Amino acid sequence: MKKSLLILLPILAAACSKKLEVAAPDFNVTLDPARRVADTFTYRLGDTTRFKFSGAAGNIAFYSGEPGKRYDGRSAAYKLGRIMLSFSSKAEFGTQANTLQVLATNKLKGLDSAAVTDAAWTNISNRGTLASNATVAPFGAVDVTDLVANENDSLFIAFKYSGVTGTTQRTWTITEFTVNNVLPEKTVLLSSLSTDVAYWTRYGNVWSPANGRWTASATDLKITGGNSSASGNTSWIVTRPLYAGRVPGDVSTGIKSINEPDKQEYAYVYPAPGVYRVAFVAFNHTLDEEKSVIRELIIKVTP
Repeated sequence: MKKSLLILLPILAAACSKKLEVAAPDFNVTLDPARRVADTFTYRLGDTTRFKFSGAAGNIAFYSGEPGKRYDGRSAAYKLGRIMLSFSSKAEFGTQANTLQVLATNKLKGLDSAAVTDAAWTNISNRGTLASNATVAPFGAVDVTDLVANENDSLFIAFKYSGVTGTTQRTWTITEFTVNNVLPEKTVLLSSLSTDVAYWTRYGNVWSPANGRWTASATDLKITGGNSSASGNTSWIVTRPLYAGRVPGDVSTGIKSINEPDKQEYAYVYPAPGVYRVAFVAFNHTLDEEKSVIRELIIKVTP
């Protein structure tokens, strides 16, 4: 019996260690040859680009070549362009002056009240236009790149409200807030009201009534001032850390999965004129292995 076990064990070990292999896709892409000039296929804006497939692949991903959808940009990176802040504001009730400040810093050591109020904030209120009454005023697209050190730095934007007792305090509403990293090839959204509604942090010395502090929603930031007998109120609302140069990788569109039958073509309409380097990535995979092929084409879309 011992002899049998010695013979069987190597066989069992070899069977258990066998790798699940996969074949590389046999996959090609072509376009209408009548549209080809040198290495570029030319279409008019509004035309349907029909990519013809041959061969077979378990999975196919499509990179159109548009900003944010480029094969060469698929890996996340850090790259600093121009950090642009924009929003609109509205000031209602009362006549108290200088009740709102727009501040920015890249040196926030903590998220407690002391760290926030003691930080080295830069007042950027005069870089744009704040409302003077109930008419909504665009602040403008303001460049704040000078406030970050490099592509690995982070940035905080704060709105600081100050109301004093004795006269009616102002009510402020902030809308259309965005911060973008504007690169030559694309614009990366760093913050907006709708994406960051859960991440604004509030600080202040008045917490009752509740409307004596900032409120955040997917459409606005708002603070409601008190009447002439209300206590003085200093209230802050601060963004999460905005990683200035973080650029997410470009994304593809999955046009076939392993559970779907082979496709004969894929149709796409480009929304704007330009020159686009298209990439199809076809791949087969098992739990142990993946093999892929990349087919690239250049498309020019004219007005």
